[in-house]
Order: sequence, then structure tokens, then C-alpha cells
Amino acid sequence: MVRSLEIVGRILILALIVCQCQGCGYPVKSDGRRVYSPPRMGVDRFIVVDVHTVHYVEAGSGAPVLLIPGAFCTYRVWDRMIPHLSGSYRVLALDYLGVGDSDKPEEGFRYTVEEQADIVSGLIRDLGFRKVRVIGVSYGGMIALNVAARYPDLVEAVVCIEGGAFVVPDVLRYRGMSGVLGWPVLGDALLGLMRTNLFRETVAKSVMGNAWDSMSPIDREEIAGILSANVKTASRVSWHRIDETIRGTIDFTEAARKCRVPVLYLYGGASKYLEMAERNARFLRESLPAAEVARIDDGIHDLQMQYPGQVTEIIVRSWRKGLDRTIRFADYGDDDNLFQ
Repeated sequence: MVRSLEIVGRILILALIVCQCQGCGYPVKSDGRRVYSPPRMGVDRFIVVDVHTVHYVEAGSGAPVLLIPGAFCTYRVWDRMIPHLSGSYRVLALDYLGVGDSDKPEEGFRYTVEEQADIVSGLIRDLGFRKVRVIGVSYGGMIALNVAARYPDLVEAVVCIEGGAFVVPDVLRYRGMSGVLGWPVLGDALLGLMRTNLFRETVAKSVMGNAWDSMSPIDREEIAGILSANVKTASRVSWHRIDETIRGTIDFTEAARKCRVPVLYLYGGASKYLEMAERNARFLRESLPAAEVARIDDGIHDLQMQYPGQVTEIIVRSWRKGLDRTIRFADYGDDDNLFQ
């Protein structure tokens, strides 16, 4: 026990040194010019919504499609899917408030799903869109559905890759950051240590789960880079408040029941949050006349990174022709170049 405490102490001291050497975080206020790195595809854009600067990447042309990433993630989690979507649509991949190159307010914003949805609705209006299609994953999927439920005049269709209308902590079994991010010194030290890339591959393996073993070295490196950008641009306060949101009960089922736009719910049969995903899928199928469900049997939580081409195919076919009540991945084949 004593030996373990000594090891933990040494790690924390190392983390504090790293934090001091690197600086304790990425800027929390965007100046509308700085970006962590240029996009692989598309161009960087900034817009002020209310008093907050929001960053997004735009690619392609056509009907607008807004992409919202999951918890703690930058727009880059859509990097593998943007080339497939942007051939037919005007894609806007968002850094919601608290991540990437968007503002990370430390006061006056709690990072609830409703608050994020309010910012997204303001962005849609301020950009002058009549209606958009919104796709979100996980926490971003909840934001997407919340926007569709509460601002139906702005949304043409919504896609949730997991996420949904509610989260019950004991079912989600989300461990969170164990409260460490709530402590200014320890939380900054933890992020400083993570920024060293010592855990780069470990984090990528954890996110990709069983899919990692079957991926090529090129794909693994791409995904590790995408996920590394999350922590490189992180803010302790915003991450802590997002963490608190996810660890609490989220329930906007009554608002969601009023949603009348088409809803597609995608989830993976190998997702680490399978029970929670299945509960949301069941709720949407039973509550919304315009909701459809698609399950990818060997799919993980982040389907957009695992199967970008196939996920795009399912989404676009649902928009064009509608879905059967439940779809299996085998129905769609494996042509990853369909929209190129």
C-alpha cells in the first residue's frame, strides 16, 4: 500500500512538472484566428453566437449537414466521415462550446445538453439556414436530438449515433474522471500528463474497443491523432463540467416525444454502452412515429470512426428512401467508396 502511494505521488509530481513546463492549458477564449491544426478537409470558420465564439469546419456544397462530436471531443472525430458526406452535402463539423477551438466559458455556462442545444440553434439561425440536418454522436447525439425536439423549425432531420433522450448513470456505468478535474492543481496536472502523448495509443485502444485489433496501422495512427487533439485543446473547467453533466441524470423525454422530424438512431452491438443505447433505441421506436433504428452488430460506440463509409451510406439511404423498422449492417454491404 505504501509503495503504491509512493508511485502515485511520483506520478503526480511528474505531472505537475509537465504542466508547469507546457503551460496548464489551451486558450479558453477563442480569438477567432488561432486553430490547433488545419483541417484535413475543408476550411476553418468562426461565428459569434450570443457572446461566445464557435469554431467549425466547412466542406462540400449542397443541403447543410451539421455534425456534433461526442463528450470531450473536437470536430475531428468526423474526419473519416467528412469525405463521404461532403461529396453531396455542405458539411459543417462543429466544436461545441468547451472543446477544440471554440470558447470554453468558465463561468455562466454549465455545459448541459439544453445549453449546448441553445448555442447550436443560435448558430443555425445566425448562419441563415432555413433548415439543417443534424448528426451527433454520444453527448453530441443528445444535443442533436434536443435541438430537433425544442427547435423543430430549424431541423429537417436528425441522426443520433448513440446518445439519445436520456442517460441513467447506473445503467450507463460511466466512471468519468473520478472528480480529479474538479481540483485546479491535480486536474491541470492530469491534463498536462495526458498532453505528453504517453497514453496516446492506450486512449485510442480504449475508445475503439474490439475494432482496434482489426484496423490497419494507418487507420490506427489516424484515429490516435484524432483523439490526441481532444486533450491537446482541452480545458480543465469545461471538461469537468461536461463530465459532471454526463455523470448526472439527463432526461428530456417529454420534449423528445414532441419531435416530429425524421429521427435515425444508430448504435453498435459491441458498444461499451450497449444497454443504455438499447434503452434509448426502444424509447425512440415506441415514442416517435418518424423514428427508425439501425444496429451494426459488431459496431462500437463511435461508429463514425469505425465504419465511416458504411455509416454515411445508412444515413443517406435513410434520408432518401426511409428505413425499415430495424436494419442490419449486412443489408448494406461494405463499399466504403460509395460516395467518392
